[in-house]
Amino acid sequence: MSFTVAKFGGTSVADYPSMLRCAQIVQNNPSIRLVVVSACAGVTNRLAEIADKQGKQTESLRNEIYTIHASIQQKLKSSGALELSLSQLHDELESHCQKAIANWAAWRDELLSFGERCSSLLFSCVLNEQGLLSDTLDARQLLKTNSAFGRAQPDEVSTKSHCLEQKQKLESGCVWVTQGFIGSDDKTQTTTLGRGGSDYSAALLAAGFNATDLQIWTDVAGIYTTDPRICSSARAIAEMSFSEAAELATFGAKILHPSSLAPAIKNAIRVFIGSSQNAAAGGTYISATPTTRPDVRAVALRRNQTLVTVHSLSMLHASGFLARLFEILARYNVSVDLVTTSEVSIALTLDEGGSIANGQALLPAAALEELEQFCRVEIETGLSLVAIIGNGIGRDAHISQLTFNTVNDYAVRLICQGASEHNLCFLVEDSEGENVIRTLHDRILS
Repeated sequence: MSFTVAKFGGTSVADYPSMLRCAQIVQNNPSIRLVVVSACAGVTNRLAEIADKQGKQTESLRNEIYTIHASIQQKLKSSGALELSLSQLHDELESHCQKAIANWAAWRDELLSFGERCSSLLFSCVLNEQGLLSDTLDARQLLKTNSAFGRAQPDEVSTKSHCLEQKQKLESGCVWVTQGFIGSDDKTQTTTLGRGGSDYSAALLAAGFNATDLQIWTDVAGIYTTDPRICSSARAIAEMSFSEAAELATFGAKILHPSSLAPAIKNAIRVFIGSSQNAAAGGTYISATPTTRPDVRAVALRRNQTLVTVHSLSMLHASGFLARLFEILARYNVSVDLVTTSEVSIALTLDEGGSIANGQALLPAAALEELEQFCRVEIETGLSLVAIIGNGIGRDAHISQLTFNTVNDYAVRLICQGASEHNLCFLVEDSEGENVIRTLHDRILS
């Protein structure tokens, strides 16, 4: 069966008019059999605030959430049954807030799930009122993970097995609506993939159900050559390869969750990214075989980077130093991004997405203490990562030459090239990052 999974983000399901636009997209594409939705815009932030307060004195926040949902529900004609179901979810949320908290992380994940559970119920009702047969599927019965609450890792084999058990439902002519961002562990406890994990959920479910296409509907018409908020000459990219898109997702493009493409790449699922606010504007297609592969496809900026430099004369002509360094970082769950080395020092940047969990520091004090037992450590913050994304970078001298001639007036702190033919990266001061992006884009891509 050839079918499409469509994912709608929080701004796409923010209110009733937004949901109507999304329903029109589903109506216009009969191949869409599974819809993945985020929580309505603003709901997850309020739930996270409730979690920070451990559910105490949070009635006003809950009322704000109820108001967001009620504003949609009241626009629906068949609101009687919906009102009852929605009320039951809201009552369950209130009860959960009053529970004694034995495991805060597990309690928080259950709490955060209410946003998607409510929005999926509302959107399914909108689809029904627009003449489509629709119902909800509980993502926790499909997406299986470990028990790392707040940043759960999916079990793709178990997820695929659970999806295939439900696949007949997708062949029934019904449009099923499920929740992004949430899953469950082997004890059926609710887990979350972390903020921004709805794209990842959609890709995992697309792979689990053997979908042919994945559509990600957001508030912009595809992926741009750079952030249009920074550079007015940025333009939408019609198509790109999986490799290029993965690099862009990793190095700063906010449209995609950095992990979201992995299941699509592995399963050769074509991805489309478009604007739910203006579906006619087109978007970006991502596939294994785009028709064009330009030298430079885009430039990206990732702010607030941390640079760690370690120095030790014991590195000179010695083996085992790198192994010792990375063993310590791994033990403290510190995710490393870029690495450059010399004879007596190593410079590396820390991946904020992989290193920060539940408010922990990028480099914990205990890890720093262990490192300082055998090397001198310098930590620099206030840096931005600039990435040139394209094809054959490193094999063609003119790209790096043009890049560094263009940024000749800026102080470059670290350069990383060679590990991938799809990127060239370097660090600059945060205060200079946007100017560097504008200068590069105007010189290379305009």
